[in-house]
Amino acid sequence: MHRNIRDLERLTLKRNFLSSIHPKIKLISIFLIIIYINLQNNIISSLILELYLLSLLALSNLLTEGIKRIILILPFGLFLSAIQPFIRGETIIFKILYFPVYYEGLVFALLLFTKFLVAVTGVILLSISTPMHSVIKALRGLGLPNIMALLLGIMVRYLYLMFELLEKMLIAWEARGFNRKNLKYKEVLKIFGYSVGSLLIRAYEQGERTYLAMVSRGYSENSDFSLNDEKIEKKDYYFLILTIFVIILSYIVSNLYTIKLL
Repeated sequence: MHRNIRDLERLTLKRNFLSSIHPKIKLISIFLIIIYINLQNNIISSLILELYLLSLLALSNLLTEGIKRIILILPFGLFLSAIQPFIRGETIIFKILYFPVYYEGLVFALLLFTKFLVAVTGVILLSISTPMHSVIKALRGLGLPNIMALLLGIMVRYLYLMFELLEKMLIAWEARGFNRKNLKYKEVLKIFGYSVGSLLIRAYEQGERTYLAMVSRGYSENSDFSLNDEKIEKKDYYFLILTIFVIILSYIVSNLYTIKLL
């Protein structure tokens, strides 16, 4: 897992079309798309925006990586959507093992899944094209309170340390010949409990060291988050205009070819 996080961070440093767009503009664009799909109830509109996001990934040579990550998260959306036809609606279409499938629930499931897909694709697009520290700076520049920006920045850096500690612990288990198949269930739980306790103590000690290191470097409650950032250029505004245009286009097309589900 730690290796996957490192790979993701390296991926965000590659130069491509999306990485050249200012983080603030990408954040605003993704926010607009997510807000819009949650306000509308038309599957065509959602599909147009999904195609737009996939096109951006393809243009930046990130389509394969993006689809891999979408597939990993997709089961959660499928599960939420799959139960809807059985619990919503009044019009029964057919039955599956005595369980009625409702028309209203089925169309709501399709709409819910397309909204989930667009939202996930947008977040993944942002995560694989923008370093996390740039996202936090962009959020701070868009009005996120300073203390929250600082906490987010520390949390992201702390995740890497925690995964390193976890990897070392797993390696130590293997070095000592730990094999849960050869142990009783209670013994496995006991070892697992000791390990979790050890990890919590290490996390607490690491937090103390981190805080003392910050204080020694002049940190206080009045410290501000660094906002040394690139200027927004014309191409960034063009990208935002393009996103707004696609949103408007999806609205117009969805009204011309109406497939309203709710």
